[in-house]
Amino acid sequence: MKISKSIHAMWPVVLGACATGTTNQAAEANQKPNVIVVVTDDQGYGQLNFDPNSYSQDQLKNTQVTKRYTTVVEAAYNAAQTAMPNTSQLANEGIKFTNAFVASTTCAPSRAALLTGKYTQRFGIYNNYDAEAGVRPDETFLSETFQENGYKTAMIGKWHLGELTIDSLVEKTRDYHRDAIYGCVKNQHPLNKGFDYYYGFNYHGSNYYNATSLFRNYEHVKSQGYITEEFTDEALQYIEKNQKDPFFIYLSYNAPHIPLEEQAPRKYQRFNTGNPEVDNYYATLAAVDEGIGQIVAKLKELKLDKNTMILFVSDNGAVVDSPLPLNGAFKGNKGLMFQGGIHVPMFAWYPGKYKEGKVITDNVSAMDLLPTALAEAGIELPKGVDGIDLNSVIRGENKQGNSRQLFWAGTQAYHWSDTNLGFWSDYEKYVKGSLEITTVPSSQYKEYLSDPAGTVLEGDYMMHYYPVGDRFELFHIKNDPGEENNLAAKHPEKVKSMKAAFDKWITSMEKPVEWKLATWKKLLPKS
Repeated sequence: MKISKSIHAMWPVVLGACATGTTNQAAEANQKPNVIVVVTDDQGYGQLNFDPNSYSQDQLKNTQVTKRYTTVVEAAYNAAQTAMPNTSQLANEGIKFTNAFVASTTCAPSRAALLTGKYTQRFGIYNNYDAEAGVRPDETFLSETFQENGYKTAMIGKWHLGELTIDSLVEKTRDYHRDAIYGCVKNQHPLNKGFDYYYGFNYHGSNYYNATSLFRNYEHVKSQGYITEEFTDEALQYIEKNQKDPFFIYLSYNAPHIPLEEQAPRKYQRFNTGNPEVDNYYATLAAVDEGIGQIVAKLKELKLDKNTMILFVSDNGAVVDSPLPLNGAFKGNKGLMFQGGIHVPMFAWYPGKYKEGKVITDNVSAMDLLPTALAEAGIELPKGVDGIDLNSVIRGENKQGNSRQLFWAGTQAYHWSDTNLGFWSDYEKYVKGSLEITTVPSSQYKEYLSDPAGTVLEGDYMMHYYPVGDRFELFHIKNDPGEENNLAAKHPEKVKSMKAAFDKWITSMEKPVEWKLATWKKLLPKS
């Protein structure tokens, strides 16, 4: 077991407590915290009552969504503000990170970065296509670090980090989630990546009822109802069963990811926006919120709440095929390195230690969440981790201020953006059985078809580099969250220094697993 120096320093205090008859209090004070990481799938920054000052209803009136999710701006805004009251309360009781960024614009690499604490480019993952080959078996997940240090560990929900095994089903539908049983090869399976228990699926998404690809450990199992409720129930049972041990739960909900053709259960259908599709979208989030509320209630019932950290984050920004407020004031959607694709709601709730209602405006990363939790447990991080312990930031002791640099490399994929509205219109018709569109529509903007791009964030400045055309964009994102005013020509030295930092970073990364090498090489320095 690896224990930090700070824990060693506390042994005299503990021994003294034993001598004075306060053993129980000392033991309680030094108990490792339980850790629950809750991830939502494609939830935009504006689709939660988290930071309402980040956008205005006037600004939203100029934001495009698909026809499927169009409704009155005020109605959609109110639905977003009221869909997740339990989650919003936890955020208000904990620490909000209002400048939090995920490490990738798409699902699987974002999750891989969260669980390893590393830029996934370090092990050749630049996009979903790379990730679907699986995170290489020799890469350490921080779940393994928890497990090696006495934690009970569970992975519940969407995995999407192992190479697929595919058992095709005879009956075919227009929903690809239902056409096969998608499993995971053993050496990239959660049970071989630091988890004692697994209940979930290993694909982009899953149908919400009668889920085709659910597994319990290695066994394919029959779905018992609405998948969001199933994941919540599994988490509740795991907490109950392991209440006497420290536990780490990675609770990865697939809501509100497609397919959303089926209606969420009636008890969550409390919205009246004038568009049933919008109502149902926020009902899927209400189901997640109900689950979070049940988990907090269970922790309180078992008197575990004071010693439990709940860490919440969305895996990337919202897609254009979803309702306002989408990504709030931020430009872009999932798949894009603009803020709308990577700036997400994130908070930490830890009532036994963190001061209620604190807001952190420093730039932080989802890669920081598990290093922070491990530090709270007094556990040393594996070498080579890019995420940092945020406790010095939380305490206001961070001497570097907000000068930290964060990096992205991959493509600017407009597949999920308003550039691709025609595709999403045709896709809706297709999955709903249109006789007009009988084959899956094609998209020219998917990741593997898109041009490469690199991004650097430093303080209030975000730089985007496009090697095709050798173009640069520089935005002061504090003053210009919508990234409308390109300052690259005005601040050439800033662009030069940030590009130099990107060049140094990208040359230390590995070549992609699946992405075209010719495309990737365009990101490398020309000299």
